[in-house]
Amino acid sequence: FSILACDQRGNMIRMLQQAGNPNPTYEDIVKVKLDIVGALSPLASGALLDAEYGAGTAIAHRALDGRCGLVVAVEETGYQESEGDRLSRVLPGWSVEKIKRMGASAVKLLIYYNPNRRRAAERQEQLVAAIAADCRRYDIPFMLETLVYPTADGADKEAFRKEREDLVVESARALTRFDVDLYKVEFPGDPTGEPSLAEWERACKRLNDACRTPWALLSAGVSFEQYTKQLEVACAAGASGFVAGRAIWREAVELADEARRQEFMKTEMQRRFELLAEIAERTARPWFEVPSHRYDPASLVPEGWYEPYPSF
Repeated sequence: FSILACDQRGNMIRMLQQAGNPNPTYEDIVKVKLDIVGALSPLASGALLDAEYGAGTAIAHRALDGRCGLVVAVEETGYQESEGDRLSRVLPGWSVEKIKRMGASAVKLLIYYNPNRRRAAERQEQLVAAIAADCRRYDIPFMLETLVYPTADGADKEAFRKEREDLVVESARALTRFDVDLYKVEFPGDPTGEPSLAEWERACKRLNDACRTPWALLSAGVSFEQYTKQLEVACAAGASGFVAGRAIWREAVELADEARRQEFMKTEMQRRFELLAEIAERTARPWFEVPSHRYDPASLVPEGWYEPYPSF
């Protein structure tokens, strides 16, 4: 998978504000997303977009390349905080059914998760199970994205750094038991300080062993240079590619000078995506080679297969 992630909403607004636009309008946000999608979707196997600003407008403005699959986020941006827990919910007025009806290729759900915070974890698992069931009902693939957070309320960065790898790995173990087609996951190795290749490789192997489904690496806003190194290690360990955003296109939002912004999008931004796609093509494990997704075409599609195939 070489998937462009451009479903950011809260982060996109904050980036525009930091770039000198204190009150970004709907049109401001849409323009940036259309520029990014128009430049990168011809290079991508898929584009992950949001309902509010990205998916519908990319289709209406013909920014999304016809050969690029469309993945649409189903969740509301951010999270609801309850006694330190971080809870996700479906975007009001939006659903798996509507994503299927608009012609998308897949549904994406982002949840915040900590397997040690059981009350919140169980609520998030219920949401995952419900979305997975809807995806089965409407016959559309399900991409699950997980972001971990500290076990202890008010934990400092050092305490979180020490537990982060275990949280990423154990979250994958818990959540890929659901009917998930692609697991979008954080890099499990320590992203701070000087990277240790051996430690990164060990962490990615643990993650791969824990995942029961194909998994792809998200970028989490790290620098492009660091993400490139992370992707090399992740794919060597068994990742099936990437679903990346800000590491590729950050400057397309941050550059205030329009001429420089356009030049970046035509050159460096595309170069970055092409480099990541080359890494994925060369080293990533195809999703159909993951044990849970292996199949025999002849037995899967026998003569007369269409008769018992379920309808909606």
